[in-house]
Amino acid sequence: MKILIVGSSSSIGCSIGEHLEHLGPVKFAGRQNADFFCDLTHWDAKPTVTESFDVVVHVAADFGGTTPEDFVRAELVNAVGTLSVCRLAEACNAKHLILLSSIFATYKPGDPYYGIYALSKKHAEEAALLFCSERALALTVLRPSQVYDAQGTCRKHQPLLYSMADKAQAGQNIYLYGTHDPLRNYLYLEDLAKVCSRIVETGITGVFDCMHPQNPRLSEVATAALSAFANGGSVHFQADKPNLQDLPPATSLSLYEKIGFYPLVDIKQGFERIRQFRVNEL
Repeated sequence: MKILIVGSSSSIGCSIGEHLEHLGPVKFAGRQNADFFCDLTHWDAKPTVTESFDVVVHVAADFGGTTPEDFVRAELVNAVGTLSVCRLAEACNAKHLILLSSIFATYKPGDPYYGIYALSKKHAEEAALLFCSERALALTVLRPSQVYDAQGTCRKHQPLLYSMADKAQAGQNIYLYGTHDPLRNYLYLEDLAKVCSRIVETGITGVFDCMHPQNPRLSEVATAALSAFANGGSVHFQADKPNLQDLPPATSLSLYEKIGFYPLVDIKQGFERIRQFRVNEL
């Protein structure tokens, strides 16, 4: 089985690639460190892929922003770029396309944290579903929650979690905004990679939420960080700050039932792995 991953500079893509190598050769498409150059900001420039692949995994994404330029770029990369990847999958004779979307794609106007990233991810899903249904290309859409890892490669997108680890490592208190203790859902990167591996192995298709079965409160996340490093410190709420809002909890575990694998790393184990990695780096 030959596998092509679109998103060569993505930490998620690299981890998935490592977990798929036991199934056959894995190659990457992207703008950097790639076997094939692919720039999703230029939809009209077809990637030059001279080989056939059985499976294409699309992990590249733009996280948007608030400016008009951010809006255009997010739509171009996430929605139109997904169509480019669909076209690429068809051109290289792939039989299965796996699209890494986001749980944000389920958000609606008025939901906390709804923005161009959420909207463009929803558009990406809809475009892929239409393209693949008309061409009998098997499609699996995964909607991961907040992804993190021990090495900190996900820090850019999960600054709060890694800030907690930093403060816990330094033995400092962790302060949470407001008085509301919001729900969160964190998925360890290795678990996400294993899920992708099982999807390739089983050929499961459909649209699935991909979240950890546990939905900790933010204070529980902070407590887990302090417990892992055991350097002192405590958790405090700042009533003079605005409340943080809940993120959608995991409600469906149907994907894990189908593939026979459940995420193994809970938030306590995740912080322990972060601590161990930092100890080994000293």
